[in-house]
Amino acid sequence: MPRRFLSARQSERRRRQLRRLMNVQRLETRQLMAADSIGVTPQDTGEFLLGSVGVTPVFLESNGEIDAESQNWTATEIDEMLAKVTTGVNWWSDTLDSLDTVHDLEFVVDDTYARTPFETPYEPIDRSTGALDEYIGHFVTELGYGDARSIEEAVQRFNHDQRLKLGTDWAFTIFVADSSDDPDGLFASGGSFSGAFAFAGGLFVVTPSTRPASTITHEMGHIFWARDEYQGGGSYTDRRGYYDTQNLNAADNPSEGFVQEISIMRGGVPLQSAYEAHVSPAVTLAMVGWQDSDGDGIFDLADVPHAINAVGHFDVETSLYQFTGTASAVPLRNRNSSGVQSDITLGRISELQYRLDDGAWTVAATPDSQVASFDVSVMIDEPFSTIDWRVIDTATGVTSPLVSSTRAVAAVAPASIAGVVFFDENGDGIKSIDESTLAMTRFDVTRPDGSPLFGGRTSADDLADGVIDDAATGSVSIAADGLVSDEEAGAFVIDGTDQRVFQSFDLQRSQWIHRWSSRVAMTAAFDETVGDVSVSFVGLDETSYGRVEAFDSDGNLIGRQTSAAIGEGQSVVVEVTDPRGSIASIRVFGHANTSVAISALEYGVNPSTGGALVTTDVSGALRLANLPDGTYSVSLAAELPIHSFGSTPIEVTVSGGTSSFVVAGATRVDSPRYNAANPADANQDEEVTARDALVIINDVTRNGSRILDATDTVGFDVDVNNDGSVSALDALVVINELARRQNSGNGEHIRTGSADELMRAWPEPLPISADSPKQVPQTASKYLSQTGSSAASLPIAQSEMIANVRRMFNFDGSEAVDEREYHWVADTTFGADGQNELQLGGRERFLEIFSKHDRQTASKTGETGTKSTLPQEYGGLFTTIDLDFQEPLGDSAL
Repeated sequence: MPRRFLSARQSERRRRQLRRLMNVQRLETRQLMAADSIGVTPQDTGEFLLGSVGVTPVFLESNGEIDAESQNWTATEIDEMLAKVTTGVNWWSDTLDSLDTVHDLEFVVDDTYARTPFETPYEPIDRSTGALDEYIGHFVTELGYGDARSIEEAVQRFNHDQRLKLGTDWAFTIFVADSSDDPDGLFASGGSFSGAFAFAGGLFVVTPSTRPASTITHEMGHIFWARDEYQGGGSYTDRRGYYDTQNLNAADNPSEGFVQEISIMRGGVPLQSAYEAHVSPAVTLAMVGWQDSDGDGIFDLADVPHAINAVGHFDVETSLYQFTGTASAVPLRNRNSSGVQSDITLGRISELQYRLDDGAWTVAATPDSQVASFDVSVMIDEPFSTIDWRVIDTATGVTSPLVSSTRAVAAVAPASIAGVVFFDENGDGIKSIDESTLAMTRFDVTRPDGSPLFGGRTSADDLADGVIDDAATGSVSIAADGLVSDEEAGAFVIDGTDQRVFQSFDLQRSQWIHRWSSRVAMTAAFDETVGDVSVSFVGLDETSYGRVEAFDSDGNLIGRQTSAAIGEGQSVVVEVTDPRGSIASIRVFGHANTSVAISALEYGVNPSTGGALVTTDVSGALRLANLPDGTYSVSLAAELPIHSFGSTPIEVTVSGGTSSFVVAGATRVDSPRYNAANPADANQDEEVTARDALVIINDVTRNGSRILDATDTVGFDVDVNNDGSVSALDALVVINELARRQNSGNGEHIRTGSADELMRAWPEPLPISADSPKQVPQTASKYLSQTGSSAASLPIAQSEMIANVRRMFNFDGSEAVDEREYHWVADTTFGADGQNELQLGGRERFLEIFSKHDRQTASKTGETGTKSTLPQEYGGLFTTIDLDFQEPLGDSAL
């Protein structure tokens, strides 16, 4: 069974930490699994000595099938050897405790192959160390790794599986040869070693069973990249480890005045002295990852601020602070001159915290993951002036940069250009808590002369078969970089697929190759420096990793990103960024001894927009990151045309990836389709009649409820309420104005005469074209509220008001109906050719029905009757039928 070992001091410290955490909140159990750690691949089983380590001791037992059996494990020997393994590995955790850092180190020992030694036909101690392929090869073959290309690969695959099984960050194996009955306790002569030895970088140790615990400790240093320091071992010129530390404590260091320190990586007495004192030189410990350059108790590889990209704002009406965004732990670049150089972090986003006015930190969320997204609302019912947000790893104390704001102004993560837009009601240029932010404001960034920012996209799908011509790729030059490759790159379809990708020409094979690896990389050089580059990868094997390295104009590596595992045929996009916008070229290839295909790359500002276009959210925040230093022109356009930022763009100077915070206030202006002289006169005929409501309804029927553009100045003045949008609400305003005027106390207008006289006096109706009735869902009615539109629209109750008001155009089925009030002699009956008879009595309402359709019977009892026609009985203009009436033309039109 696997056993977990912690030092007494470490255990007590962890208990204290847990007690402190529980006073704040309850956290989920922290899982440190390599499969979850940023940057880890199956080949990274021992990159630095922190976190948790799986240890698998394999005790080798000869069975006499090939070699004579000279050794036999006994139960006592097994117990003693396991005790030495435990003591040897725990030396490192005890030594870590003595350094007073924030870090933990835990070992999980799987004694499966120790309690039951693995039988092999060889007697390892009687053979030279050159025979390790025999007995280790037998072990890995029996466990199913016989298809590996080498012993090292096979053991590494086994270690990776053990890591997953044990739930640890790292894993390695210790092969132990029984030497209890051997005369000298050493391997036979003829090999490279006589005693214990190790294969570095998370692989394995081989040791005779009679070696002391300090030998396990020493060899484990190699597992995590430490070099030998004894005479004849490592050289002072050697480098290794996450920081690529130079082996300056090596015995052959020629520096004047050099005095070699005792170290666990030396031999003999100096090794034993270091073992007993739990000490080693700083350069020795740095090789295993233990380097604290600033002395804050956090090793450099973990002392990297978390990344955060978020915005937040306070709603004074609800007292809720809304905070949305993402955060991620960030790995330090791996500079190891050995291994595959994976950039790895075990850091986690434990908590999202905020504080008011530099007070105590309060927990807002507890994601406890390496990458987190947030959408939190926090009730703040106490007064405050400023608020700060951050994410933190509670195990190490590593935090993100602060995202700060005031009560009135939104919080925006730092960027090349950042700011907030709002409606400056009092015109003082300062956002107050009562002034609203402007969501959906377009934020357009260009060069000072108005030309778009640099950017482009090159896809293999857009290129013809053959060598890539720079003229076809725009502002980027694509080439191949490798030992056996010509510099030219091409675009071809992968044989047997329809996937077109970039390819290199293999000079040895004289053919185009679609696999990009550490041997052959694709390069891309840009005409101008950029801050964002995205590369589209295609997986070619069961597991592949794509890597993008970014270089500045001087060829310095300034950033790199590696994909997560890519399955065969799977496509992923990897983005590399630079906050200063100084990426001049990239190098793209398969990482960790894998191969990938490359199908496209995008660089700079998104070319599909023709410029750097950003839209603000409800907080009014604007943000554009990763721009090169320089001067930029910022134009703002509010969603509603009644908010104006003026015609002069804002000039912003970016230096070092940042600029002054932009606070832009909009002033109130009239809508471009608003009649300031007489708002209800929509058709501009200097009268307010039912025709004004008709032109609005026709406009909405044809175009739908919509927000106007500032340049939309041609046409009727249909924005009656001057809110920057057109909807049925504007028609209702006209109707209400008509009703107000009709009820303003003027005398009643009575028309008298016979029915025939009155009919002859009635002007001939003009035809209004209409489509045939069509059934649509109620939610699709242009007069009802629609998702995705902030234009005002009417509920059915208000729609009925439109249908009932006098002197207003209503609809009966697909017919337009003009309601007019007249006084008739009671019980008068009248009729005319082509017109249905209507029975009227007392004061009646006459419905003149006109359209291109056949006339329909329509009757309504007036004030003396008992029946009234409701809008629901009209056929449902506002429920099921959408009409497309054409706008009347000319002065004579209704």
